[in-house]
Amino acid sequence: MKKIILVATLIITSLQLHAQEFGIGAHAGYLTEIDAIGAGIDFNYDFTEKWGISTATVFSATEEGGIRNKWFAVDLNARYYVVDKLYAFAGGEYLSLTVKTLGLGGGVIGGTETTVQDSEFGVNLGTGYRYNLVDNVNLFAEVKYVLLDAGYVHAKAGVHFSF
Repeated sequence: MKKIILVATLIITSLQLHAQEFGIGAHAGYLTEIDAIGAGIDFNYDFTEKWGISTATVFSATEEGGIRNKWFAVDLNARYYVVDKLYAFAGGEYLSLTVKTLGLGGGVIGGTETTVQDSEFGVNLGTGYRYNLVDNVNLFAEVKYVLLDAGYVHAKAGVHFSF
């Protein structure tokens, strides 16, 4: 009886492992709120053909008129594959931002710099698509809206490697 249970467990596990996929990606994208390009790393794990989870980080910085903005965001999302590799996702985002006023002449003349740091939690909703190039190399694109005090759109594209 123990052998039958062991064999049944191995068969069920192997069927479940077939549907699982782990992946790592790198992306670049545009963030509307600070009008800048950001770059980051994505990790995802699909535990069935329809459901998965993903996490992503993005760093963006811009400087204009003596003000420097730096954003660092971390996402955690649940994914649902609607058709083939077209997916919708929803989750949360932690955003850490630093605003630095450089002073007169960009801080060169009269070094009066001021720095303000803040962090926020928000909700993001979006959609994306992965296009398979070869075996485990994919291109992907995503668009999401982040619900924060000052909501923004983040559109990104990148390369994804599946394992």
